[in-house]
Amino acid sequence: MSPTIEKKQKEIRETKCTCSACSNVWYYGKEEVSKNRGAKMNQVGKAMMCCGGCLPALLIPNREVVDLAKCPKCGSKAVTKEVVTHYV
Repeated sequence: MSPTIEKKQKEIRETKCTCSACSNVWYYGKEEVSKNRGAKMNQVGKAMMCCGGCLPALLIPNREVVDLAKCPKCGSKAVTKEVVTHYV
């Protein structure tokens, strides 16, 4: 390998959220979105098993579903979002 080859930069995309009510700023990435979708699917599967009469389904623990469009500080849904890209 020649010394002139540059290292390729890693691109990380996050969503920057700003609350219009309290000016709180927070970020989330695709990992949080993926975990949230998995938790939602877990809840749907559990609900379907309970509707089918499967009593052991009541013993399956609930996974927390986080509303990513809601301010974690004040609970407002007046949130502006923008995608931010970082190069590492």
